[in-house]
Amino acid sequence: MVAVPRVAILSRHVELYSTRRLLDAVVAAGADPVLLQPEQCLLMLHDTQAALYYGSSPLAPCAAVIPRVGTPITHLGARLLRYFAGEGSCCLNSAGALELSRDKFASLQALVAAGVAVPQTAYFTQAGQRDLAVSSLGMPLVQKLLSGSQGVGVSLADTPAAARGMLDTVLHLQHEAMAQRFLSGRQDIRVIVLFGKVIAAMRREAFAEDFRSNLHCGGRASALPDLPEDFAVIARRSAAALGLGFAGVDIMLAEDQRPLVLEVNPVPSLEGIEAVTGQDIAGTLVKALLRQASSPSPQLQP
Repeated sequence: MVAVPRVAILSRHVELYSTRRLLDAVVAAGADPVLLQPEQCLLMLHDTQAALYYGSSPLAPCAAVIPRVGTPITHLGARLLRYFAGEGSCCLNSAGALELSRDKFASLQALVAAGVAVPQTAYFTQAGQRDLAVSSLGMPLVQKLLSGSQGVGVSLADTPAAARGMLDTVLHLQHEAMAQRFLSGRQDIRVIVLFGKVIAAMRREAFAEDFRSNLHCGGRASALPDLPEDFAVIARRSAAALGLGFAGVDIMLAEDQRPLVLEVNPVPSLEGIEAVTGQDIAGTLVKALLRQASSPSPQLQP
């Protein structure tokens, strides 16, 4: 009898659209889904051995792992992924890739090092550096928290006084600040990359009263079946630069019409992209991951 592969999905909330779709996709692929709520996991190290307990029971081996961990538990998710990688599981995204891509400035540094263009961005930790950052970026500018998703922690300042006040508050609260040149367009493009291939894309447009195009902020989306090749190249290069097997790459045009990468999401929502494209992204993901897990060298991370 051939053993049925077990696929672990790390998710706090089973009711979320993406989690439910992935659970169903694992079943449809003939595998055994294992839902793990990260906070319910206990990691144990002893001598040269590692173990993971879910509740009070040791977890049986899993062929593959899909992380659907939110920003607040990034480090917990990364520790779990390191355990699974050590046990030989094929992880959709590695611990290092998850942590790097969740740091908004460090991820931009990695993109720049890989030759990917990004918006003009400043990072600083002292109030004395604030005015240089503001004058260099110009008005308006966008302030971003170093971690966050779905448009949360992103603010717009229209005047130097507003920017100084906003950045002073951020410095006081978290002792570091990140500000970015505002791109005037109200549209961006979300490109979904899976194991080095572009599998879907959509155009997102900001709500009339909001500069953020995130669908959770009221943005509207439409399918983009004919993604320009230069956008596809940039998206693939961005995912590779961060070591991500699965990613949502957000691209926007600069004033001179050059495509710039705003950020790369290691846990992109499936709801919006599946709704506007009609594609079975969950099914495509699970089938590709199971193929990776059954290959001679399934590990995606160093």
